[in-house]
Amino acid sequence: MFAKADRLPVRVVVIAPADGQDQPWITGLESHAGVDVLARVGVLKHGIEVVEQLQPQLVIIDRTVKEIEEALHAVAMVASRALCIAMLPQQDMPSVRRLVAGGARDILIKPIGAKEVIASLQQVMQLEEARRERSGLPSLLVDHTGTKTGKVIALMGAKGGVGTTTVATNLAVALRQLTGKRVALADFSLQFGDVAVLLNVWSKHTVHDLAVHYQTLDETLLERVLMLHSSGVKVLQAPSDLRMAGEIGPKQIAAMVKLLRSHFDYVVMDCWSFVDEITETLLGNADQVLLVTTPDVPALKNTKQALDYFTGHGVQRDQMALVLNRFPSIKGIKLSDIQEHLRHPIQANLPSDGPTLAYAANEGIPVVQSHPQSWVAQSLLKLAAWVAGDAVKTLTEAPDGVHGSPTNAAQQPKRRFRLLKSSS
Repeated sequence: MFAKADRLPVRVVVIAPADGQDQPWITGLESHAGVDVLARVGVLKHGIEVVEQLQPQLVIIDRTVKEIEEALHAVAMVASRALCIAMLPQQDMPSVRRLVAGGARDILIKPIGAKEVIASLQQVMQLEEARRERSGLPSLLVDHTGTKTGKVIALMGAKGGVGTTTVATNLAVALRQLTGKRVALADFSLQFGDVAVLLNVWSKHTVHDLAVHYQTLDETLLERVLMLHSSGVKVLQAPSDLRMAGEIGPKQIAAMVKLLRSHFDYVVMDCWSFVDEITETLLGNADQVLLVTTPDVPALKNTKQALDYFTGHGVQRDQMALVLNRFPSIKGIKLSDIQEHLRHPIQANLPSDGPTLAYAANEGIPVVQSHPQSWVAQSLLKLAAWVAGDAVKTLTEAPDGVHGSPTNAAQQPKRRFRLLKSSS
């Protein structure tokens, strides 16, 4: 697989003892045309720093079992796309099981030659490339730098009911308001998506129309399927029939995201709240992942599990930002306790404001339009500014000169309950 002309060499970092830096298998790797050994590192701590800086595809770790376990965990934290191969001085099945459970893709037993190491690299990369192809994720070995791209933001809640769709719809509208750029909002909560309801729009065309033509997608079809919201945001609606959702797989999702990215400056994706190949594909194709949670034990427990899972499955920790919804709220858990439990910084909070948000949802108007001066709307606008690249303070525990009365944008025709009628 390394010989393909359109593929880049496999980027490798070797972490081995200081007295093992000149092992023949290392020099053999360096002379292989399909391998680029970026660094040989003797000190484990320094090796992790090098991995974080260089972001290799493969890390070969030749240390003690305990040190390899530490390294596997550290690599997953700083370079989650990197695949790890471990080396042991002897066959030890309990140690092998521990290292495989810790994330090692292969275990090699010394002494070993360059041919065996290269064969292991090829097998590990082939398996990973096949997995990425099944999930619709881009290859690790192809240069994608020439592709025209916008910024793709995926929003997910690890528990239903935390407000992910509300955040997604308002974020998309706020990005349009603040930047004036092209913004798409895609509802990939395929079974019970509510983006169209919260925006009071409807179309007979949905995600399913793109999915069935995923091999021949073009701008003409995309424009026919997208709906234009009054804010200027283009909306891709979730399927209107549950049976259609089951016909959409990761390859179709990846093709849709690629097309949207090529035609918009910002693509906001609302994802459903469970982990499957669809979710992994969406998050794997995103530039930024916003995990939405609330200050209650069930939501925080699930969020911690999601953080740990995704960092071990190809999403960089610095790609993920936590949005704490309904905070502060009466009897909610304290911010310090939340941060201690999640061990991940809270990027932004959105205050609890049930009446305002209920009004906006029932009228089908994003709160950044219906109540732009409210604390929750101002918090959403700050979040959008941060996503767009501004260095703004997005974590506030008290309002600053805001109020919640509706504006003229809220005075829309009372057409909401037609959305509850059967589409058949």
